[in-house]
Amino acid sequence: MGLKDFIKGSVLGGFVATICCIAPIVLILLGFGTAISMTVMHNFHLASIVSGILLMLLIVFYVIKRKSGACNATTIKQNWKGITITIIFMVGVWAFFNYLIVAPVASLVYNNLEVNQKPLGNLVEMAESHGMPELADIKVIPENEGIKILNLKIEGVFCGSCGPALGYDVKSILGVIEVNQEGDEMVVIYGDVYESNGKVVLQLDTI
Repeated sequence: MGLKDFIKGSVLGGFVATICCIAPIVLILLGFGTAISMTVMHNFHLASIVSGILLMLLIVFYVIKRKSGACNATTIKQNWKGITITIIFMVGVWAFFNYLIVAPVASLVYNNLEVNQKPLGNLVEMAESHGMPELADIKVIPENEGIKILNLKIEGVFCGSCGPALGYDVKSILGVIEVNQEGDEMVVIYGDVYESNGKVVLQLDTI
């Protein structure tokens, strides 16, 4: 047993850490809808990452025990290089799955979903699925006529599925004509039937 076995732990751990990003796409493809998939993403995000790290550590400790005959502070210290490489590889594997596989697939899936526009978009369904009805307690106020552009900065989104899902939910809001995303920037072009500017920001922050 050597470096290969440590790397196996990093690959498995990195994959498990991205399950919260993969599961919503699978659920959508199976026809369960975006509200359920977003609930899965929201509720199991941290659990998925923690599970990946724990799995990686368990595999590392198992490899150390098989290699050295025991897993204790001494043998762990002796194998610090392998452990360090495993942690670095796991981060790399997670980034690879998340940004090079999940993100493009999620964009493809969400961009091909039919958008059913409503005054509050998907916010009502999301509020119900999250058990937080107060999220959808927003009054719809007509705004001035004409085409408007809203520039938003999205923070805290690092999951491969979160960005495309957020863009899809914004598109579901009645009056939205086009949504363009690039990195942490989102440009929303919307028309006559829409909320007041303050309500738009409140609603998108809630999503």
